Amino acid sequence: MNSLELIKFYEKDSYVQSLSSWLSDCKTKQKALKGLVGGLKYLMPSVLFSNLNNNFCFVVENKEVAYSFYYNLKKILNKNHVSLFPSLGYKYYGGEKVENSNVVLRGEVLSLIKEKEKEKKIIITYPEAVFERVVEKKQLSSQTLSLVLGNDISYLELESKLMSFGFEQSDFIEEVGQYSIRGQVFDIYSFAYSLPFRITFDENKIAKISTFDIETQLSVERKNEITILANPSSINKNSKNVSLFEYIDESFIVWVQNKKDCALKLESLYDKTKEAYSGLSSKTDIVLSSPPEKLFVNKSVFNRCLDRFVTVDFSVLKTQKGVDVFEYKSRNQPDFNKNLTLLEKDLEKFTYKGYSIVIGFQSEEQVERVSVYFKSKNNSIQFDSSALVLSEGFVDDNTKLVYYTDHQIFNRYFKFKTPFFDGIRKRKLKNLTDHNKLNVGDYLVHIDYGIGRFLGLEKLKVKNTLQEVIKVSYQNNDLVYVGINSLHKISKYVGGSLNPVLDKLGSNDWVKKKSKVQSKIKDIANGLISLYAKRKESSGFSFLTDDYLQSELESSFLFQDTPDQSTSLKEIKKDMESGRPMDRLVCGDVGFGKTEVAIRAAFKAVCNNKQVLVLVPTTILAFQHYNTFNNRLKKFPVNIDYVSRFRKGKDLKNILENCKKGKIDILIGTQKAVGKSFKFKDLGLLIIDEEQKFGVAIKEKIKEQKVFLDTLTLTATPIPRTLHFSLIGIRDISVIETAPPNRIPIETEIISFDKKIIRDVIKKELDRFGQVFFVNNRVHNIYQIADTIQKLVPDAKIGVAHGQLPGDRLEKVMLKFIEGYFDVLVSTNIIESGLDVANANTVIINDAHNFGLSDLHQIRGRVGRSNINAYCYLITKSLNNLSNDARKRLTAISELSQLGDGFKIALKDLDIRGAGDLLGGEQSGFINDLGFDMYNKILDEAVQEIKKKEGLESSSGFKPLINYDCLVEIDKKVFIPTSYIDSHNERLSVYSKIDKAKKKKEYQKIKNDLVDRFGPLPSIINELISIKKLKKHGFMLGFKKIKIKENSMICDFKEKKGGKYYTSKTFDFFLKYLKENKNTSSLNITKNTLQVSFSNISSTKVGLLLLKYFSKNTQ
Repeated sequence: MNSLELIKFYEKDSYVQSLSSWLSDCKTKQKALKGLVGGLKYLMPSVLFSNLNNNFCFVVENKEVAYSFYYNLKKILNKNHVSLFPSLGYKYYGGEKVENSNVVLRGEVLSLIKEKEKEKKIIITYPEAVFERVVEKKQLSSQTLSLVLGNDISYLELESKLMSFGFEQSDFIEEVGQYSIRGQVFDIYSFAYSLPFRITFDENKIAKISTFDIETQLSVERKNEITILANPSSINKNSKNVSLFEYIDESFIVWVQNKKDCALKLESLYDKTKEAYSGLSSKTDIVLSSPPEKLFVNKSVFNRCLDRFVTVDFSVLKTQKGVDVFEYKSRNQPDFNKNLTLLEKDLEKFTYKGYSIVIGFQSEEQVERVSVYFKSKNNSIQFDSSALVLSEGFVDDNTKLVYYTDHQIFNRYFKFKTPFFDGIRKRKLKNLTDHNKLNVGDYLVHIDYGIGRFLGLEKLKVKNTLQEVIKVSYQNNDLVYVGINSLHKISKYVGGSLNPVLDKLGSNDWVKKKSKVQSKIKDIANGLISLYAKRKESSGFSFLTDDYLQSELESSFLFQDTPDQSTSLKEIKKDMESGRPMDRLVCGDVGFGKTEVAIRAAFKAVCNNKQVLVLVPTTILAFQHYNTFNNRLKKFPVNIDYVSRFRKGKDLKNILENCKKGKIDILIGTQKAVGKSFKFKDLGLLIIDEEQKFGVAIKEKIKEQKVFLDTLTLTATPIPRTLHFSLIGIRDISVIETAPPNRIPIETEIISFDKKIIRDVIKKELDRFGQVFFVNNRVHNIYQIADTIQKLVPDAKIGVAHGQLPGDRLEKVMLKFIEGYFDVLVSTNIIESGLDVANANTVIINDAHNFGLSDLHQIRGRVGRSNINAYCYLITKSLNNLSNDARKRLTAISELSQLGDGFKIALKDLDIRGAGDLLGGEQSGFINDLGFDMYNKILDEAVQEIKKKEGLESSSGFKPLINYDCLVEIDKKVFIPTSYIDSHNERLSVYSKIDKAKKKKEYQKIKNDLVDRFGPLPSIINELISIKKLKKHGFMLGFKKIKIKENSMICDFKEKKGGKYYTSKTFDFFLKYLKENKNTSSLNITKNTLQVSFSNISSTKVGLLLLKYFSKNTQ
């Protein structure tokens, strides 16, 4: 049964028809609808919306409920007319920047209302959003511009209009409210659409309109008509600001979830703003300088506005006099706690009573599981499976319908996509993924000269021809000019040092450094390949394929497996079932489900009567994993224990004895567990969590075991993709890089150490019965901080945890926090690794500027692990007083709040860590010497060379170190005009793309993208592509230099006279051609260099055709 069938089922019901009549009767405007519970509070309004001609506006309890309504109504109605009107997030005159995605969502709603389209609308909002006023209709109309394909309008006129709307010009669009002009191409990011628009002009006529992707800057979808809207939430002294309810007309029925509570919340918000405003006094840097009554909606304005509408209070216990009440009978879905017997009994009862039964399933596997169970019981239960999965089930006693959801039956978390568009997030990712772009002043690495500083692009006469070159400075201000045809020789310096030492031109230091690293890398590659070969030759235990217990464990997982989790598990099981020992690395960001993968692998081993050792770097993580493994496997006959430096005496003796006798199935432990005293009866699987955090001696012990034992290693440090490619075939790596579906982003905010703010943040979390981490990385003042928090929140129970506490005491504190006894845990960064407390959804990090980016990311990953909104607050001194590096770190972590952004955050930091973790700590030093890109190229070459010797398949995805190194000189200007692309970064990017391109379709894509972004191509682009192709063919034909000048082409051979090349098939063909074309070609020797000359070469294109002819006949 799909959503349409469900709505039709309800539309036919007489009780629902009488409810529709009641709602459409306007004699009494104040109405109350009682008894809508579970998913029926989404379904019934959807049915009524379909029945009536009215628009609906929902004011629900809070943001989380609004998201839920948005998801469910969208799912049921399957239409685009469900919109969210969110809060901007003003912090009571705190001067914080608002979230642009919310500005756009609000703009979209106001734009839809203003247009008065025939299609009906549903608006979903909540008190905090209603609280914030918007500019009045009249002003919004004057700041709205419609553009239609074929319109006559000059781009100067359009620019003037946008400037009057408050839009800002930018080289390229990255933010809402920006515009950009490049020749005949005009980009605009309106406040009323999730993607920016691209308008292409043909003189003064609009020739093309499309949306474009903010990350790629390429067009997405053609449009015939668009609306440009100014910021509807902008505040100025002259604007008249009104409530949302002054925008909508009486065609709207307003549904309020507990009207009284909503009004009280508005009153509380208004009182806070008045208090904050009165405290402004001498402050001058506040964004919101208008008084509260101009910016915000209070309780009396809210009540007065609602008097115009038919209102339905649909979450009431008691009703006031004069309210028209309709009673509905429904119940919530019972809790079956994964027990299908209870479900069977429940549904048999409803079958007997004649109820229709519908179950919403998220996957075919769950449909199969329930169907097979019911068939095996030979009962009379008949149910419809539905692809419509609401967030909650219900029992409707009026229509005799049971609608249950599989996630409630099996106690799985249900997560839905939050109503944010990708545009803003892509902009944030783009800011970080642009880390490889060269800016003036950046350090770069030249393959021949070493580390220098990029001074920008410059026009330079080279042999009487004006060219664009890259200017690089070295020690003593010596300069090197790199031609745009030699871009493959340079790469941005990515290393641990912020200020690496510049190399000296004419010195051998760079050559020595390169040579030393090449030698060391070859040793590492040899070691890896040797280990791989040993494992390949070793025979290990072949685990059996999955049994019914494994299936039962996996189907009881609270979340839906991500595609990457499923792939990783298949790879792990395949390794375990093979005849050779497994050695697989599972790499995944914080919260991506690596532990679940490890639990399933461990359980598979136990089902095969093997013991499992799980090694972790810290005592806390051992304790955490012990609890996690126990909780997941409690319904199965598995004996789990843990060992750390705190387990002593009789406890430890029992563990040692039980391990030896095979009574412990899974042992979780720190490095203590690999000591000589630990003996296992039949150890079959070793799981290592964060191996890089162990000491050298422990790593060596682990390495000894790896050769003969199935080993699974987990890491949260992202492995650079290029490094991953290099190691394919010698290191088995599974990468989990897709986030769990619909995980709510962690809201991250930078704050000062303000006691009032800290108090409010903690109270906000405690008020929703949650817990708080407060991270203070200094033991000397940790108790002072805890005391301050206790005074701020007297009712809170506070625990303190740090590495210097005695072991038993630390464990007790952690256990009490995990069990919910403590409300706030004040700790050092010992919580960074693996601590998982589902009820803790706020983390406050003190002196956040002193933490590394990856550390901040790991600590923030302690929250946001359930289906509740999570918050991270970074306490720091003023951003203006921080170092540039610290400021960038904090800005990056605060902007990138999505789960999975760890793979994109500060690639410099993580790439280096990833390489060091995989290949050994000393590698970080080599990377600092050469830069990551150069290091990686050398590693790739070393691996491929050794693979070739060992007869292993080469599967690298990395490009060779030398990239068609043939110099091309022509007697024309060879650079992209600034009139076409003004930005030096963009020109450099285009040069680089042409330099890296190999195939015809890659060149065509470059040209198509340029036309899309910058307009018609200048001829120089085709010239640059021809030069690149000349380089390629010249290199393959054995030339080191090609010169096209004065109607001729001269090609210098690479090899000196007498070399092997001159006995090759290629050279023989040249001799044959020369003999047949004596009038237009000749062979000469100039300065000991053999040259071949061709006349009648009028252009680069003609020269290229000739070289293509040679290539075709010599390969």
